[in-house]
Amino acid sequence: MVHRQDLYELEEAFRLMFRKVKARWTRFEAHGVSASQAVILEKLQNEGPLKVSQIADALWITSGAVTSLSDKLISGGFAERTRSEEDRRVVYMEITEKGKEIIEELRLHRQRVVEEYFGKLPDEDIKQLTRICKTILTEKQEVNV
Repeated sequence: MVHRQDLYELEEAFRLMFRKVKARWTRFEAHGVSASQAVILEKLQNEGPLKVSQIADALWITSGAVTSLSDKLISGGFAERTRSEEDRRVVYMEITEKGKEIIEELRLHRQRVVEEYFGKLPDEDIKQLTRICKTILTEKQEVNV
């Protein structure tokens, strides 16, 4: 049985590690692209062209917030608006080649951060930590559905 002191120490270590990793993870603003804008670009790269409302729903933000973030992405040449062939009133956001290059830079940045924090751990510890994280996420997902 886990003692309360053990849980307290786990919480303390997790909170501190999370804060430090998150600070390094989000310190990526290449070419003026913010963390929020990078999330939109990743979504567009992974799922293809999306309506502003679809992006807003997926990211749990307002359509107005997506429009504001998108305007900056478009002016930087990282994304573009395209109209539906079937219904010209429907507008999609689409990632550009320049946007894809930024996402690749972001992916490399994240790999460096992971290597910085976890790279010195033995392979067995990494496997065990991965297994524990997946177990926790699976259990929490079942509870939150």
